[in-house]
Amino acid sequence: MKKVTVERPSKSEAILTIELGWDELEKASERAYRELAQRYNVPGFRRGHAPRSMLERMLGGESLYEHGLEHLVEDSYREAMRENHLAPLGQPDLETPPMRPNEDYTFTARVPVAAPVELGDLDAVRVERPRVEVSEADIDRVVNDLREQQALWIPVERPATVGDQVIADLKLTVGDRVINDLQDNPFELTDERAGVFHGMDEHLIGMSEGESKEFTTTIPEDYANTELAGQEGHYVVTLKGVKVRELPEIDDELAKASGEFDTLGGLREGIRDELRERRETNADRDFRERVLAAVADQAEVEIHPIMVREEVDAMVRETRNMLEQSHFGLEQFLSASGKTEEAYRQELEPEARARVKRNLVLLAIAEREGLTATDDETQAWLDVLGRVGGKRRRLRDLSRGQREFIAERIRREKATTFVIDAATARTAAEAGAAAAARAGADEPPADELPADELPADESSAAARADMAETMASPDETAAPAAAPETATTETEAAAATADDGGASAPGAPSDGETTPTEGSATIPTEAIVSESTMSGEAPEGTMAAPKGGA
Repeated sequence: MKKVTVERPSKSEAILTIELGWDELEKASERAYRELAQRYNVPGFRRGHAPRSMLERMLGGESLYEHGLEHLVEDSYREAMRENHLAPLGQPDLETPPMRPNEDYTFTARVPVAAPVELGDLDAVRVERPRVEVSEADIDRVVNDLREQQALWIPVERPATVGDQVIADLKLTVGDRVINDLQDNPFELTDERAGVFHGMDEHLIGMSEGESKEFTTTIPEDYANTELAGQEGHYVVTLKGVKVRELPEIDDELAKASGEFDTLGGLREGIRDELRERRETNADRDFRERVLAAVADQAEVEIHPIMVREEVDAMVRETRNMLEQSHFGLEQFLSASGKTEEAYRQELEPEARARVKRNLVLLAIAEREGLTATDDETQAWLDVLGRVGGKRRRLRDLSRGQREFIAERIRREKATTFVIDAATARTAAEAGAAAAARAGADEPPADELPADELPADESSAAARADMAETMASPDETAAPAAAPETATTETEAAAATADDGGASAPGAPSDGETTPTEGSATIPTEAIVSESTMSGEAPEGTMAAPKGGA
């Protein structure tokens, strides 16, 4: 290359003007001749041995120069990017004018590039870790939830009311279409039922065993299945039985029914330990996220739109893959959410931009602190990935791009650990210093202390602060450097609760919900420590739609 000029219209974009000498084009055309001579058969000559003039006559006079120029432009562009320390984020937009014989050649390349990151003062980051407490009221709520799960349904001879379980033959039709035809189906009556069975319960309240009834309801306009939304549903119902829930006493027998404890006191302590452990984990996660957010907020970096677009693509793939594991499709999810894919992608952009900025900041910290990824760490990362995906890979099997991708993730995790550990140490040190200051304020003057209680020297307070800093433990939730990253997004949460508009049996539990049954004596540990049971809110999906729905 004779000359390279770099312009920066913005921090995230570069325009390279590259001038090539005619001698370079001559050499490129010679390389093109040798390559094409091996590719084409020229009559009268063995492949690869045809004279250049014969090959030019067959392909066209300028063909060798044009083919050589194509490779020369690509090679010189890459060399110019490397020499100017520019990291491309995508393919360049090339302006390549026609070539003129015996003249130098100039072309331009406009390319999105990684902008420099201006880090803030990491030592100034202050994030308070939330305190973890478990109250007796928290434990009471979980115990009461266990009691609800251990409830028995007892037959009664009276009209049904809200909260009762009824057993019924139920047939629902819309026009000539049978939506459900159920026999001896149990479900609980409620005054707040959504979905296709909206409005059904009010017609069943007051019915007694052996009674039959026909009635009509209107399916909600916002029902996910647009073919049924707003239509009239015709019911034919015969009530086979009415049951009332009988709650067990809160005693040792309830504890034993959980399958893990012999006494009520043991059950309560077990609940306390499980809740504390879960809340500690959540507190660590919250501390980690707020520290990383604070570090990213301090930094300044220009983010090119192509990076946001690619991150949105990745988030959409995450959603699609997770939905497929639940036998959903992205199209079903979007339909249930009432969104187009374009609207959904626009909704993801703010989070995508935040993720891109965080990753860029972490890589800048890794660069500043000299955090690298060794071959052993890369192999360990592959081993973890192999245990999850079932296919083991070796380092030597990876392409250069794959190795760089994994190394980048490892460096980001190391940078994450670095900033979390630093923030944890600062928080502990400041807390220790504050405690020491409070303790000093409560002590009487030194001349009033007994001789054996006098401080050894004037640096005691500082020594206590130093000891507090020394004893500060690193954040236990930081991922190991060699472990693959995992990310939980709002996208995943939304996908986990997506509804495809199908219908299941009335009263059927939604995923993760436990329905009490007669004679049930085992309570999953997850039910004991469920945070949702402590919120005082009723679990969603208590009454779902019937089986075999549209």
